[in-house]
Amino acid sequence: MERDKLQVTRLCQEASARQANGRTATTGDANSCHVSRVAHHHSPAFTLIELLVVIAIIAILAALLLPVLSRGREKARATECASNQRQIMLAVKLYLDDHDGVMVPLWLEQGAAGWASWTYDAATFVVQWPDHLWWQDKLRLDGYAPAPKLYDCPTLTEPATDARGGSVSDTHTLGIGMNYPEYGWLAPAAGFPFPVYTTSKENQISRPDQSIVFADAGQITDPGEANPDNWQEIVATGCAYFRVPSDTDSYSVGDSRSMPRHGGQVNVVFFDGHVQRERNSLIRYDLPRSDGAIQWARNNNGVNP
Repeated sequence: MERDKLQVTRLCQEASARQANGRTATTGDANSCHVSRVAHHHSPAFTLIELLVVIAIIAILAALLLPVLSRGREKARATECASNQRQIMLAVKLYLDDHDGVMVPLWLEQGAAGWASWTYDAATFVVQWPDHLWWQDKLRLDGYAPAPKLYDCPTLTEPATDARGGSVSDTHTLGIGMNYPEYGWLAPAAGFPFPVYTTSKENQISRPDQSIVFADAGQITDPGEANPDNWQEIVATGCAYFRVPSDTDSYSVGDSRSMPRHGGQVNVVFFDGHVQRERNSLIRYDLPRSDGAIQWARNNNGVNP
């Protein structure tokens, strides 16, 4: 093929030379040159229709692949969230060992009897409530779990600027909440105007593999929604706690509940340390604490904290 092209080129050059010298090129020479020019002029190329077809195919493939990629990213974030909860629970276990089995408080208020003071730093604190030291910063400052990002759910994208109960932050999304009041207990200063539930202790847990300590948490749009699988999260309300029915004063408010934000499921970690992703309804908020099927209480003795 290459030799044929060279032959045609040579013939064209000879024909041009003869024409320049006043001689007439042979018919074969002229035809060969003409064919060569035509072949060169009509080199293969995409037509407009072909290009449009290719673009349409690419658009269809992108539409099919993007949801798959999105689901893959969300699955990775849910897995990272579960890992965060597992590490937090390990840190709590270490805290329990060092404090005679007493659970880390949900928060401490500056000046609370029996507790040392601290220096608040808005730039480094996970929860930004100056007079209160939340469980995240207590574990962080005491060295049990020092990494600040550990306390954020990776699925959330907005900082917790609109969270309730003082669990606010403009640098962290939060969204991993402690079970209140079954595990989260308060250490307020004198004069605190709200009920203070009893201190949570390790020896009060009757079934460690059936009792949730931490879960995805946030404010729900409709506190009257009876089905926990249908709870919808309000943006920027990732919370450091979630209320359960034993909080008889404020559970109905809905300012923070366990949140099924991972493909319709919620990440939870139990007192024995195992983590699972499950339907929110399996926690069984509809049943009393005396029922053995519930996951929201530390025991089934029928007595609220």
